[in-house]
Parts: sequence; C-alpha cells; structure tokens
Amino acid sequence: MEIPRHWRLKKQRYSLQGEICPHCENKIFPPREICPHCGSNARTTFTAGKGEKVYAFTPVAETASRV
Repeated sequence: MEIPRHWRLKKQRYSLQGEICPHCENKIFPPREICPHCGSNARTTFTAGKGEKVYAFTPVAETASRV
C-alpha cells in the first residue's frame, strides 16, 4: 500500500468508522458509496462505540517483497 493511502485510511481502519444507510438503516463497514443491502447512497458516517460488536476480523501482516 502506498504511504499516502495508508495515512488517509488510518483513522477509518483503527477507529472502526463506517457508514449508515439513510434508507434501510444498515451499518456498512468498510464504508461504501452504495449500500449493498438496498442499493441507495450511504453517506452518514458513524464510529463504532463500546456497545458495538466485531463478528469477524482478518489479521494483516506486512511481508517483505523481493524485486
């Protein structure tokens, strides 16, 4: 991943920011422009709090690439 993109997405990834669809009220993470449930625009952002639950995660490990 490029360094500027890493810093641009850092807050979103580490503070669990997503979007809420204003039409069907589903929470979308990672944020997307279109709701995958109803197909409308999802623009309202939210930050997960202490009452939220994480159902699945994927550990990310950096690997050394050889050129």
